[in-house]
Amino acid sequence: MKKDRWITVAFVVAILILSLLARIQLLPLESGDWKYCVAVWMERIQELGPWKSLSIHISDYSASYMYLMCMLSGFGNSLYAIKGANIVFDYAAAFVVFLLVRQLTGNSRKGIAALALTLLCPTVIINGSWWANCDIIYCFFLLLSLLFLFKDKGALCCVMMGIAFSFKQQSLFLLPFLAILCVKGKALKLWHFLWIPAVFFLAQIPAWIAGRPLGELLGIYFLQAGEFPYCTLHFPNFYEFLDENTLHWHHMEAISAVGLCFAFGVLGVLAWIVCTRKFKMTPEIFITLAMLSVSLALFTLPHMHERYGFLVDLLAIIYAVQRPQKAPLALGYLLISLLSYIPFLNGTYVIPMIYLALAMLGLNILLARDLARQISTSDPD
Repeated sequence: MKKDRWITVAFVVAILILSLLARIQLLPLESGDWKYCVAVWMERIQELGPWKSLSIHISDYSASYMYLMCMLSGFGNSLYAIKGANIVFDYAAAFVVFLLVRQLTGNSRKGIAALALTLLCPTVIINGSWWANCDIIYCFFLLLSLLFLFKDKGALCCVMMGIAFSFKQQSLFLLPFLAILCVKGKALKLWHFLWIPAVFFLAQIPAWIAGRPLGELLGIYFLQAGEFPYCTLHFPNFYEFLDENTLHWHHMEAISAVGLCFAFGVLGVLAWIVCTRKFKMTPEIFITLAMLSVSLALFTLPHMHERYGFLVDLLAIIYAVQRPQKAPLALGYLLISLLSYIPFLNGTYVIPMIYLALAMLGLNILLARDLARQISTSDPD
């Protein structure tokens, strides 16, 4: 037993070192987002100073991320500072994945496997260490939200959701899942959701005190939504079938309005089916339902970017470790996500987006079938 413990410790240490070395190799690379957005914002913050920077509109990111940028502005190399913060959250998120999988399965070995896969996942490495994007930050809090929810701590779940939302509006992709569990009467109560706007409002107070208009702070996500009118931006979803992308846009305003109705309709059907069936919410159903609801939101909503599938990647890892026989399905999601990154980073379409969209549709159907089978074979609640 003692020998096995030392082997496990050596494995974890090796994973930590190898994953860190991989990230270090990518630190000097500058993506387009860094050169034309984040680097410009950091230069402006360094020029004005952190406090004055909070009083004016410098970036289209939320106040919470601006606080982080201001804290990192004192470092000599801004690129390394931003990526270093992302890397810290990579490891923090991997630890939460470990805790979540251990809680779901009661198996520490599976938790360690999930931790390793998270740290070695290509899109997780690329997103923060090459692209210099911060998707791991809001996903870290969403993972905590899921952990608290599974432990029947509804208020803490929504507090974590509120913190995630204060960093990125993409955290709302998890909201349909939370709403379904609220209707099912599982830990979440309707009043718990009040924590989400409350925490978001509290996050704006430092910037408001610094002098930035409160209306501008609260409306930052509406500003972001207007910057990218395309129905899909390298994300292989339904709008690829309509050719409503960055290269050929035809009726984006009309399609977007219809698309919102379509997305709410699809998610509504999922909610109706799940909420009208009597079944026990097993750990397997918990993750499958979370993964399917997020993936369907991404597939049906307009204005999706390639990296918006980041949460699905993390859930796919948990799904695969929890049920190893479903690893090929999870791998399909991870592969599509990686192939969606490449056109933006390198300008190369390894596989045309329309084929990736077809593959994503197929994966969603397979995941829905898996959920249906789990529900039908589950004991009544």
